[in-house]
Amino acid sequence: MSSHRAIKGCVACLDCFLLQIKVPSKSETGNVKAYFSGHYQTHGINIQAACDHQCRFVYAALAVPGEANDIAAYRKTQFSQLVQKLSPWKFVIGDNAYMCSDTLQMPFSGLEKVEPAKDAFNFYFSHLQIRIEQALA
Repeated sequence: MSSHRAIKGCVACLDCFLLQIKVPSKSETGNVKAYFSGHYQTHGINIQAACDHQCRFVYAALAVPGEANDIAAYRKTQFSQLVQKLSPWKFVIGDNAYMCSDTLQMPFSGLEKVEPAKDAFNFYFSHLQIRIEQALA
C-alpha cells in the first residue's frame, strides 16, 4: 500500500527496463532483429517489474525481445492478468507507456495536468512511481 495513504488503494508500482544483451546468433533465435531496441539503439530484453512502496519487488519477468514497446511487453506477462483481477479500489500505477484502466493507473498528461486537483494527484503519484525507479537502479 502507498505510504502515508496519499493515494489509497495502490498496491504496486510498475515499470520496465531494457536488459542489454549481446547480439544473439541466428542459431539462438529465429529473429535477431526482434532483440534490437530502436529507442536505446542496442540489443536487449524488455523486463517488466513491479515493487511496493518500500522498493521491494513483488513481480519481475523477462517479457519480450527488446523491439517491443512497454504495453506490448506488459500484455505478455502474467502480471497483467493479475492486475485485471484486483479487487475494487485496488490498483497498480505505471507511467504513460501503459494503458489506463480501473486497475492500472497513470498520471494525468497534456492539458489535464494543469488543473490543480490533477496536478496534486500527479505530485503524489510521482512519489510512488519513483519507488520502482529506485528499485530498478
